[in-house]
Amino acid sequence: RELTYDSYTVGWVCVLLSELCAARALLDEEHEPLPPKDNDDNSYLLGKMAKHNVVIVFPGEYGTNAAAQTVANTIRTFPNIRFGLMVGVGGGAPKPPHSDPRKDIRLGDVVVSCPMDGHGGVLQYDMGKWADEVKFTIKSHLNKPPQVLLKAIKRLQLDHGFGKGKMWTDIDQVVNLDVPALEDAGYPGLQHDQLFRSDYQHSTGENCSSCDVTRMEERGVRKSTRSLVHYGLIASGNAVMRSSVHRDELRDTWGVSCFEMEAAGLMDTFPCLIIRGICDYSDSHKHKIWQSYAAIAAAAYAKDLLRIIHPKEVETTPPPSKFIMKS
Repeated sequence: RELTYDSYTVGWVCVLLSELCAARALLDEEHEPLPPKDNDDNSYLLGKMAKHNVVIVFPGEYGTNAAAQTVANTIRTFPNIRFGLMVGVGGGAPKPPHSDPRKDIRLGDVVVSCPMDGHGGVLQYDMGKWADEVKFTIKSHLNKPPQVLLKAIKRLQLDHGFGKGKMWTDIDQVVNLDVPALEDAGYPGLQHDQLFRSDYQHSTGENCSSCDVTRMEERGVRKSTRSLVHYGLIASGNAVMRSSVHRDELRDTWGVSCFEMEAAGLMDTFPCLIIRGICDYSDSHKHKIWQSYAAIAAAAYAKDLLRIIHPKEVETTPPPSKFIMKS
């Protein structure tokens, strides 16, 4: 059967090249590009993943506006897309060290947007300066993900808790691929997972080799280095979160687990789930050592989720295209 624009039911949005390559590496089949459509400048990568025909789209720039425009075009071009997955990296909002180290958010872990305390899973905030003080404006609590995804999340939580699921096998498989864009994508090592206290700012240089290790948080050692999955509220804003003080403020006030910059442009017009591999702690100690590995972990979780969802369940989910066409 020849594939057309109507054949694809899942949209997958990523921003960084490492995120795109991680998604591509996990496709079970790659499909030929379809002829271009007028008024759509997006680049698409088409394929099959876990029985679903998937459109991977790549805005190529950060920010909620870029993501929103990209997705509007995607839904016009592929009218049968039923839901989206925003898959990539984000910054963690770690809580004070937990007595059970599995409950701590660590680098390389995955955070999935999940409705809690009446919020839909994603909190939109704006960070503006006013008289030298940073003021947060909570703009909205965005729509929760569609039921088909929430149901799959619950099932996958059970599977992962029972040691089932192929997420970790997939991570190993992609890490070992010989792909230039995913060079140095292996697990970076515990020595590069450094959480400094909130009152200690980064000293100098691209990495933390000059930072004072006595100012690190003392956290328990996990039995395994494999990525763990956390479910919670993701904050989507108009600027990169680099302040541990502001990070902690939003964490303590709203229960935020992760920060990112694209989801707020999508959630209310495009029913989707946000899946973020944690590559830093949303503080001044940012570096890119964990970016590729975190992108792979997020993509591997997303594929595990798609395995749970039967294609028939996707077909019965109403497409967002009618809503977009009207607006």
